[in-house]
Amino acid sequence: MFKFNFSAADLEVDEDISQQEQDDQVNDDELSKPLSALSVSTATPVVPAAQLNIHSLSCIHSLPSTLHYELAQIPVLHQGTGAGTAIATDIKTGAQKEIVTIYKRNLEDVKFQIIQEDDEFDDEKKQEKEQGTITGPGGVEMLALAGKSDLVKGVYEGGLKTWECALDLVAYLADQKHNYDGQKVLELGCGSALPGIYVLTQSNTVQVDLQDYNDQVLKFVTIPNVLLNTHVRPDQQPQDEEEEEEKEEKPESKEPRAEGEEGEDDDDEEEEDAEPEKNPDDGDFDNIELDLPDSDEDRLALMKKVEAQSRFFLGDWSGLVELLGFKSDEDKYDLILTSETIYAEESHQKLYATIKNSLKRGGKALVAAKTFYFGVGGDILSFRRLIEQDGVFDIKVVFSAQAFVRREILELTFKA
Repeated sequence: MFKFNFSAADLEVDEDISQQEQDDQVNDDELSKPLSALSVSTATPVVPAAQLNIHSLSCIHSLPSTLHYELAQIPVLHQGTGAGTAIATDIKTGAQKEIVTIYKRNLEDVKFQIIQEDDEFDDEKKQEKEQGTITGPGGVEMLALAGKSDLVKGVYEGGLKTWECALDLVAYLADQKHNYDGQKVLELGCGSALPGIYVLTQSNTVQVDLQDYNDQVLKFVTIPNVLLNTHVRPDQQPQDEEEEEEKEEKPESKEPRAEGEEGEDDDDEEEEDAEPEKNPDDGDFDNIELDLPDSDEDRLALMKKVEAQSRFFLGDWSGLVELLGFKSDEDKYDLILTSETIYAEESHQKLYATIKNSLKRGGKALVAAKTFYFGVGGDILSFRRLIEQDGVFDIKVVFSAQAFVRREILELTFKA
């Protein structure tokens, strides 16, 4: 079940309620302004929008030598569409279903790497810090925050975990079977970036840009996930010759025993022999790993391949449109994706303004969310009210899932 683990301290409310309500009030004039003109509260410092330099040593060195991964296996909404990458059989019912398989880095692997991070910045990272490229918490500090809460306003905005609505969005995109050739796609608040990565795997000519608040999320989660599904896919790696030789050289016989003699370990040996080899396609995720190149030169070559189709942006939404620097409508995105990003009502205006000012005429935005987020106050109704008040977009519910808290996907398209 999805939840935000807030402590009482995280939910403290300002005494000056009336002033806060006044600051949060949205009007048509504000929404019609470019994003750079929208006011941003200075009460809570935010990480400024910036493009992540994936060529930097700090970014290259953030890649672990070995990636531990698992599979996200997502059922396609409608069977028989041919959108799935595999067929899975339900263990309980025996029914077959099409699934989309996406590789994702194991969360425990991410945490382990963050724990290993040294508190002292290397020279490259010190320079980035001085230039303001990275202004968020250090890796260990972020892990401590993530352990206490899934959200710390202005410091850690989630991203390490993968939530249900991201899977809904992948399932919906797979069902649509859209042609993404030559298109530009942006995922806001991407985290593990499964929707954006799905699109990236559907075309060699699509550009998929990914944005998240924390640069550590991009380095430890987003970029490794992109690599796992593109340029270092586990299912496309040549099998190690030594492993093949080990399999061929398995002993075929054991030491003979006297007739009628029973070995004490017979049962254990039979159980070991009967144990099937772990297979990721069957959902066995333990100890599935992939080695990455060790040299900076080889890692840089990987990053350049990633850069050919993707850019990575960090920081607050309030400065993203200005950073993107659109010169015309044609420079904007054909598709904008976002999931689980409307949990705080106070951020709705910035998210909506970013979508509005980044989407191409004739394009569409897909917003996947729960109808209500307990403890933080965000809900689909408030977000819809904001959009309807502006009168720029048509809104359509294109997906709905019944659960303890209902989940929906909203499609936004410019009115004619």
